[in-house]
Amino acid sequence: QNELFVFPNKKTGFDPSEIDLLDPANKALISPNLFRVQKIATKDYFFRHHLETSVDNLSGTKNFFWKREGLKGIDGIVKVRTNHLGDIVGVGEY
Repeated sequence: QNELFVFPNKKTGFDPSEIDLLDPANKALISPNLFRVQKIATKDYFFRHHLETSVDNLSGTKNFFWKREGLKGIDGIVKVRTNHLGDIVGVGEY
């Protein structure tokens, strides 16, 4: 838990594998697509947007502030590690 992942976004055309995630100039592109693991269930993963502080899973905020994904939904995500300032310092490390 509390691990961070960058999700692709088909609506905006954002693909984390096509940009330099370590470049601080790309923070504005990455931020809307950066989610942390909230919890892991038997077949589902729950992610919360990295800036979101509430724990309510309201249906109107799905995919903006939280995501519920199965195994197919996590295809294309990239794990990242941040420092205390929020800069990405590691990509794809497990």
